[in-house]
Amino acid sequence: MKKHTITHWGKYYPKAYVSNGIIGFRIGKNAFEDSSCLLAGFSTFNEEETPAHLPTPHIAFSYKRDRLVPEIVSQSYDFSNGEFTTEAELDCDGQPVHISYTVFCSRTFPMVAIGSVKAVGEISDLLKMTVYFNTSDNKDTLSRTKCDAALPFSFDGKCHAYAIDPNAQAGIAYRIIGACVGKEYGADPQDMETTVVLNTKGEPTDILVSYVPNIMHNEPDDQAQRLVNLAVWTGVDGLRQQNRDAWAKIWESRIVIEGAEEKWQDAVDASYFYLMTSASEFSPTSVAPFGLSDPSYGGHFFWDTESFMFIPPLFCTPNIARSMLEYRSRHLEAAKNNARMHGYRGTQFPWQSGISGCEVTPAWCSSGEQHITLDIALAFDGYARVHNDDDAFVKEHVWPVMRGVCEWIESRVTKTERGYEILHVVGIDEGSEDVNNDFYTNTMAAKILRSGSEYSVLLGLGVRKKWIDIADHMIVNFFEDGVCRQYDGAAHRDGFTSLMAYFPYGYTNGMDSDKKTFECMVREGDLIAECYYPMLSGYLGIFPAWIGDREFALKTYEAGALNFFCEPFYSCTESSIRNPTDRIDPTHPMTTSFITGRASLLSGLILGLTKISPWRGSYDAPVEEWLEEDIVLPKGWKKITIGRVTIRGKDYRIEAEHGAKHAVLIEL
Repeated sequence: MKKHTITHWGKYYPKAYVSNGIIGFRIGKNAFEDSSCLLAGFSTFNEEETPAHLPTPHIAFSYKRDRLVPEIVSQSYDFSNGEFTTEAELDCDGQPVHISYTVFCSRTFPMVAIGSVKAVGEISDLLKMTVYFNTSDNKDTLSRTKCDAALPFSFDGKCHAYAIDPNAQAGIAYRIIGACVGKEYGADPQDMETTVVLNTKGEPTDILVSYVPNIMHNEPDDQAQRLVNLAVWTGVDGLRQQNRDAWAKIWESRIVIEGAEEKWQDAVDASYFYLMTSASEFSPTSVAPFGLSDPSYGGHFFWDTESFMFIPPLFCTPNIARSMLEYRSRHLEAAKNNARMHGYRGTQFPWQSGISGCEVTPAWCSSGEQHITLDIALAFDGYARVHNDDDAFVKEHVWPVMRGVCEWIESRVTKTERGYEILHVVGIDEGSEDVNNDFYTNTMAAKILRSGSEYSVLLGLGVRKKWIDIADHMIVNFFEDGVCRQYDGAAHRDGFTSLMAYFPYGYTNGMDSDKKTFECMVREGDLIAECYYPMLSGYLGIFPAWIGDREFALKTYEAGALNFFCEPFYSCTESSIRNPTDRIDPTHPMTTSFITGRASLLSGLILGLTKISPWRGSYDAPVEEWLEEDIVLPKGWKKITIGRVTIRGKDYRIEAEHGAKHAVLIEL
């Protein structure tokens, strides 16, 4: 993995996104005083549920009472371990001092972030560093201020409970340790401010900060203090090594493309890094489309999580995949209430949810994309298929969701002379509202009903004949030439979003029909135009590959993947950047880091081009039956290797070589 280093900043550039899936920082060019923080589980309810920024540690330097302005020299982001470093120079009355400031969020001590400052120079007087939190404009939001700095084994500065409304609080505590001398504290009790004298011989002064949301503890400030004190016991060197070891384990699953240009490996590594930096097995919530990089879309959880971001962890980091599902399990009652409010039985998951698990879609926006209920059931089903050695999880988590969703489908369908229909929905194509018999919705409903009956049999509850009857007679539309029809009344070649039924979820109508559908979308439809949209674009290139067109597969991948990255640090945007210049030096602000689309790219590499289909066939089908034949890779690509995946309690390496009969799973 590369360490991405920059020495040039354009007029507009995305701030670096540093996170561990619970704490998320955005850090600008002046890392000392330009940062913001989001915390998983910390959202305001003042207007609509949305994440709120928390105070972050800022740093000011002074020499002989004069405040110094750092001259930023470079910034580096090491994707191998999540460490972000800013190099700067200070002018101390003509005497230079070099400052190195490294920030990382611990993966093993998940409520703690670390900043490490090193100063190197030859100066005769004291160089001071003041650590303060940007609370000056928000003092009315601070409560329960404490200062126990005089107590042994305690913490530096002050511990705060930070509140933005009566229902949302977060605790903040910090400590400063290492090669510093003396400590002075701000005079105002509401200030979180500590001044120390820096060692200028290169020995580090470390800042440890703990954030705790009140959905995890009813006294978050006290808990933040406890955690930051325990972190000091391990020490920054120990925390850094643990963090590096955790990232090394994650990178064992690195996806390598042999034969491709270097830009492809950079794109794949960045996609994997930003997804994993946004997800944690310890998170109290799930993963939003922008992770913890931005509160856009209210920081809500959509189908993005289960349909795109879930697949790489499902194989590479199963504990993270479990955590994503556990968020849904914890809020089953809210989903059941949602079904009741719509007049249905069973479980209907909300289109957008947050820390409460309730529907939080803005009232002016359509919440008719009920396919999210199916998407979530497919994720639970997928976990059981890939990890069916985990019997307790299947019984305690998978079955309650599958049963509830199947009961909802049974309640949701309408029986007509044609068969069973699902009326008045919004499919994946958000521009087509209030349609009937959406192809993706109906095919996935039938798949889930069949899987649900399998789990019922597995648990000794017998075959669910009604579910099987609905699945067998569900209306699924095709044109006379065998091409799938997106919904009742849809035109030919309008079914790009229907392709998601085929991948990743393994739908088939028979080889001839499937091939005609793929050829129609690739040959007759404008597949490249679809690649400018943010979600499915990452894996649309698999369909030209599936019909043997390597050249068009590469072209589709380029449009659907490479166009979404920009400097610095291979940031990933929501919308395609069609102007190549903007990918290097943007001419307009780019502030987001869109995780969904990059997870789409990874999912297509792990399952699509390798032609591995765990959702096809029965729940307990042998892994060998997942391997479909005839591997075709985009032009120039020779082989795809996934270094480590976990399937049914065993670790494997996946290799898919162009021209091979099928992918190979090599047990590790």
